[in-house]
Amino acid sequence: MLQLDSTQNPKVRQLIRYREKSALRRKDGVVLVEGVRELERAVAAGWTLRQTFWEPATAHVPAWAQGHGQHFRCASAVYEKLVLRENGAGAVGLLAQPVASLDNLVLPAKPWILVLDGLEKPGNVGAILRTADAVGVDAVVFSSLECDPYSPQAVRNSTGAVFTLPLAAAPREAVQAWLRDRGVTPYALHLEGATAHHEVDWTQATAMVLGPEDRGLESSWSHAHRVKIPMKGHVDSLNVSVAAAVVLFEGLRQRG
Repeated sequence: MLQLDSTQNPKVRQLIRYREKSALRRKDGVVLVEGVRELERAVAAGWTLRQTFWEPATAHVPAWAQGHGQHFRCASAVYEKLVLRENGAGAVGLLAQPVASLDNLVLPAKPWILVLDGLEKPGNVGAILRTADAVGVDAVVFSSLECDPYSPQAVRNSTGAVFTLPLAAAPREAVQAWLRDRGVTPYALHLEGATAHHEVDWTQATAMVLGPEDRGLESSWSHAHRVKIPMKGHVDSLNVSVAAAVVLFEGLRQRG
């Protein structure tokens, strides 16, 4: 393990640029991850680990990380520059971002798919991925997202589920055509939905499509079947990650 003592080290400065600029991460094809647990899950899932930056008290590289990339132990001043978590993450790592293509997804005959369309908040994306992993969806598709689903916040909120789920990303029109070509019926939450979420047969080839909370799905999703979550209170909507959990666990109940 090499030692990093200066905050002006080029590797340190590059890591900070990656943290601050999602466009740079996408350009270079890297994912920045905080947390030993998350990094270990990524390596176990087959992601390529390029570099790790460990907290000052680290005595040695753990077995799961040995043979994977370069490893640096950081002086206190350096480590404080790199981490965002208040309680400490143990390590920060750079991973190579794998290709997330629709063509690479391997699906069963009647797939259960979650489509995240145009979401703007990476924290919501991460929370939804955590639930998607819990219920065992067959794939999560990022459709014209307006945030980075691999941002440090999304990875943290997913508790590492982003590394184990079958993922794909494509423009909205391509996602719609892909669902249509495979005979997958899209469903969308809507306040005026005529069908309750628990009345949908989620055991068939179905896709739950979720959009931004403020404006909902774009009009190009008008062909999607409208469903609603029955509610008794004065508030007429839920946070998108909570709504996703309600619907996804109904799907799990049906699919067993």
